[in-house]
Amino acid sequence: MTWHKPKSRAHVVMSALLLVLMLAVSAQASPFTAPKKLADYLYYMEYTDYVPDLTTGEQVKTGFACSAVRNGNFYGRNLDLDYADVPEFVIKVAAKDDGSPAGRRYASIGMAAILTLKSGQVDKVSEAELLAMPNLTFDGINENGVAMNCNVAPAVDLDFATLLSTNYGKPRIHAVSVVRYVLDHAKSAAHGVELLKDMDIYGGYGSWGLHWMLSDEKETYIIECIDGELVARNDTDNIMTNFYVNYAPNTPYAKHIAQTGQTVAGKVYEGFPILTPSACGVERYAILKEHYAEGGKSAEGMSHLMERVKYTQSYEADTNPFWYTEFTGGNLTIANAPMDFKSVIQYSIDTYKLHDRSIQPNNFWQTWHTAVYDFANRTLRLNIQEDYTKHYDFKLD
Repeated sequence: MTWHKPKSRAHVVMSALLLVLMLAVSAQASPFTAPKKLADYLYYMEYTDYVPDLTTGEQVKTGFACSAVRNGNFYGRNLDLDYADVPEFVIKVAAKDDGSPAGRRYASIGMAAILTLKSGQVDKVSEAELLAMPNLTFDGINENGVAMNCNVAPAVDLDFATLLSTNYGKPRIHAVSVVRYVLDHAKSAAHGVELLKDMDIYGGYGSWGLHWMLSDEKETYIIECIDGELVARNDTDNIMTNFYVNYAPNTPYAKHIAQTGQTVAGKVYEGFPILTPSACGVERYAILKEHYAEGGKSAEGMSHLMERVKYTQSYEADTNPFWYTEFTGGNLTIANAPMDFKSVIQYSIDTYKLHDRSIQPNNFWQTWHTAVYDFANRTLRLNIQEDYTKHYDFKLD
């Protein structure tokens, strides 16, 4: 039998203190707080740091619709995705200035999601996945009052060239990471545009490209990748859905449209941006344009404006006009007659009636969240899962 000398009281106390210190250091070492559940499909996290990855979007194989509007102090955004059991996260990322070549990172608050994560798996997700999640930021605002979001646009109308490159030879950044990159580094909306012009943007969501709305208290840009070049305009309607706002304004196609008007599933739209064949969200754009003024009155007014275009209205037969352009794709374009959409719309309506979150990958779509950002106060007003009876408020301190 081996005999051990009894430990002194001082030794025991010192060991206990070391253990407490080790636990404290371990707790402090985590760069993010544990996910806090606020509601079904909604969690909150704070990050003191994260691991930037400009290629994150290469693993994301999905698409979404979405709408965005800026009016006055308010920036509204709907994220439309399939009716799936996937949680979203409100994430607050702290500022950082370590003197590195990347420069200062500004504090921000916004919305992110791990698109492969089911709601019941949040407590099992790996630390690495949570640490990388800020790279999947869909919309947000930073401490300088710079707000940004991404929507899809039909890359097929540009022969998919938009998915390849915007600035060959410059540092590569996947389109999915653009919102996070700008929130981290932009001092203003104009500065954000300059940052992106110095990058080579590639990729999208599946076969769809991305475009972005970028705003601060002074101006709003619609940013798109057109024919291998980044194009940014600050003279638009301050509305973005799912068609190219900057599409080739001087081409013969554009001049023809200007003379004849734009026929979309039997309806003519006047005074619109040029619509490419697979344009999506035309009816949503029209609604946002018609009721634009109410979005500039208050955060609640902007939220109500965005409620007007919540996605499930695309399955309601009494929606007038019916949202045919939500169903462009395959052989259907905006020029098809309403009767051509009958079968695909009926299939979508039948799926919608099931309200089954387990149907994949051909589920119906809904508005996952409506986010309203206030430039003056750096706040986020949030509705989730098309529930407009209650909202959640967050502030970027």
